[in-house]
Amino acid sequence: MAYLMFQYDRPIDTQNWNNYNRHVRDWIAQLLTMPGAISFMAYRAAHQNSPDTFTLLEFRTMEEARHAAASEPVKHVLDELRAFGAVAKVLLVERSPFTPEPILAAIQDSEIDPVTPV
Repeated sequence: MAYLMFQYDRPIDTQNWNNYNRHVRDWIAQLLTMPGAISFMAYRAAHQNSPDTFTLLEFRTMEEARHAAASEPVKHVLDELRAFGAVAKVLLVERSPFTPEPILAAIQDSEIDPVTPV
């Protein structure tokens, strides 16, 4: 899997905040129509650190993510973000070969996990 990650601060002034909120769902829908796009997920920094917003647009392959990063739809979304005062940094990221799947914490409750000795 490969990801196109956007990092930015959401607008803080009322007018740009309202404009940003009116367009977010359209931007997400636009990004999800890109060839190879699988999913979209957004995260917010819990303590309003900068950048305060991180989004991940997931693709099947790194090539599809690279193509998306240079595409007109992504450029359009970035231009609109900038117009509302949110300057986004875009990164291409992929899963590490050392942790291609999440490493799960051990389950401590033996009633939930019958193979855990009591």
